[in-house]
Amino acid sequence: MKKENKGLWLVLLGAIAFSLGGLFVKLIPWAPISTNAGRCIFSSLIIFLYIRISGHKILLNKTVILGALSVAAMLLCYVASMKMTSAASAIVLEYTAPVFIVLFEAVLFHKKPTRLDLIVCLVVFFGIVLVVSGGSEHRTLAGDLLALLSGVFYAFTIMLNDFKGGDSLSSVLFGHMLMVLIGLPFILKETDFSIHTLLLVAALGIFQAGAGYTLLTVGLKHCEALSGSLVASIEPVLNPVLVAIFYGEYVSSKAIIGAAIVIGTICIYNILRMKKAKTAE
Repeated sequence: MKKENKGLWLVLLGAIAFSLGGLFVKLIPWAPISTNAGRCIFSSLIIFLYIRISGHKILLNKTVILGALSVAAMLLCYVASMKMTSAASAIVLEYTAPVFIVLFEAVLFHKKPTRLDLIVCLVVFFGIVLVVSGGSEHRTLAGDLLALLSGVFYAFTIMLNDFKGGDSLSSVLFGHMLMVLIGLPFILKETDFSIHTLLLVAALGIFQAGAGYTLLTVGLKHCEALSGSLVASIEPVLNPVLVAIFYGEYVSSKAIIGAAIVIGTICIYNILRMKKAKTAE
């Protein structure tokens, strides 16, 4: 199998693994902080194992620590939003991260947004309005706001390597470990430690967070960024579909239209930016 095809298959498997997050979070009867800490126990081990095998050097400095705090906040906001709102709202609002990257680049690096950037921001904002106003018995405003906040921290996490001394892999590892330390006392307060619940927590950490991140990281190294990003975009689509099928959580047609606008716009935006970058090489 060619490296390109192998890479795309790994990205696809990684995206599928990530898409399991919504369903598992919904099924685990723990509080958000306990659920997140539980999965991070397993995901930390998987990520650390990958770092050791790949020979990546773990860094620890101010930038890495700041990144770890951002990763931890992103992880907690994601799980909390999944608990408090519909899976469709949670994943779509987190998927707005590229819009926040545009804003961060303008503020932190004084990079002037292009006309395309501004158009995308406006279209995505319109899609967000549709998603949030779509109405669902499974969603709350607080959950939607946490999902949007997870998109903010996700954007910052994506940009970690752009900062001096930054190392995203180190920040991801320490961010997961930090959530274990913070959430462990809350896990001890939970009452449901049935085999079913513990298996769900383990699966969430091993497959969704640990294997998902590792597969995507390795896969993207062996395929073109454009192809990889398109394959990875299956995750925000598959996530709410799995929740609808196996958990019975459905959203309104307005929310579906809004989600399609957000995901479609972000995909097109990524394609155009990558083509522009490739032309400039």
